[in-house]
Amino acid sequence: MKKGYTYTIIFMMIVAAIFTSLLATADAVAKPQIDKNKILYQRKAIMYAFNIPTDVSDEKVAEVFEKNILPDERNGIEAFKYVDDSGNVKGYAFPFQGSALWGRVKGYMALDPDLKDVLGITFTEQNETPGLGGRIDEAPFKEQWRGVVLPEGDLRYGKIGDKEIDAISGATLTSNSVIGILNNLKNNVISQWR
Repeated sequence: MKKGYTYTIIFMMIVAAIFTSLLATADAVAKPQIDKNKILYQRKAIMYAFNIPTDVSDEKVAEVFEKNILPDERNGIEAFKYVDDSGNVKGYAFPFQGSALWGRVKGYMALDPDLKDVLGITFTEQNETPGLGGRIDEAPFKEQWRGVVLPEGDLRYGKIGDKEIDAISGATLTSNSVIGILNNLKNNVISQWR
């Protein structure tokens, strides 16, 4: 017996409804954990920028963050403030974002309380080519920024004070985008914070 198009269409609609329901249920069940992981990822990124160890338990990350890293705002600019156990400010982390070769780059730059020395930078989002521009999110690129004294003019690759800042070989556009994003942060955000 030959079945017509109606049978095929009804069968496909039933199968689609079943799989759509399964996917919607899986999404609803996983959403709280996904949201929790996003918060943990952001907290670890900010702690990394402040040079606070992140290779600890999730509970320890939450404890340190809630006790020592506080939201702060000046002149309409939001940042995070790192305080020690006595309440002394150890630094500020400023969010940054901008466009690079393949998409948006987001992250944080942490500075000392005087806003002169870089404590660290970290990236929370980037879509650059793995092995090339994606290397901005690797430790060698990020660690070279620790201890850089912000110059009067723009940041650049090469010698800044006693530090040598290297671009990523083979990723000129991404490297130039990152330096442009950091200069925008320095000149248009951090300068307004002071």
